[in-house]
Amino acid sequence: MKLVFFGSPEFAIPSLKALHYSSHKILGVVTVPDKRSGRGQKTTSPPIKKKAQELDYPVYQPLSLKGNNFLSIINNLYPDIFVVVAYRILPEEIIIIPAQGAVNVHASLLPKYRGAAPIHHAILNGEDETGVTTFQITKNIDTGDILLQENYKLTKNITTGEASQHLSILGANLIVKTLDSIVKREIIPIKQDNDVATSAPKIFSRDCQINWNKSAKTIHNQIRAFSPHPGAYTYYHNKRIKIYNTKI
Repeated sequence: MKLVFFGSPEFAIPSLKALHYSSHKILGVVTVPDKRSGRGQKTTSPPIKKKAQELDYPVYQPLSLKGNNFLSIINNLYPDIFVVVAYRILPEEIIIIPAQGAVNVHASLLPKYRGAAPIHHAILNGEDETGVTTFQITKNIDTGDILLQENYKLTKNITTGEASQHLSILGANLIVKTLDSIVKREIIPIKQDNDVATSAPKIFSRDCQINWNKSAKTIHNQIRAFSPHPGAYTYYHNKRIKIYNTKI
């Protein structure tokens, strides 16, 4: 199939590479705009942009996904499907463009942990298993029909950073398998059970503060969940201290 890839962070790179070496054709890569960061306000590009340029794909960085210019560009690519891995919410105007719609790779076993930070929340809650899911994107976030899933065991000492690396590779393999299966008409989409759904909202710096009155297990899970998250700090006698991996 001919596809347009939407993604931004490191998590999306294995999926882009896997699709590059698959039988499917990537027409272009859509990512977020470059931004200025750090003391020197240097312009930095999203990781997926660098990889897309290495692989010689056109890169699009629209400020608005609803802009007429961007919609025209994407329409004129005549994609069969969109593949989304760790990107912003797609508006309905985008989703309806390809005949096969849009497919997302999500780092949880949906309908558990819908939202922006599924790996963080799975580890924070002490789960011993998570996984990756491919599903059809609809206008409601992370609620579309499930296509394929793969389970992944979480050890008691694994961190979000480590799990993210493993899950990004599982997701890459799963998205290729998903597209192959769509072409062969081997997938029967499964509706999500909203009654058992859980949420995984965006992480904020306040979530990284440790309450030392909680149990050792709870604190351990919190440290694992936010390592090596850049906001992973604890507070001791009002002094901010960076936290690193711990083991019990």
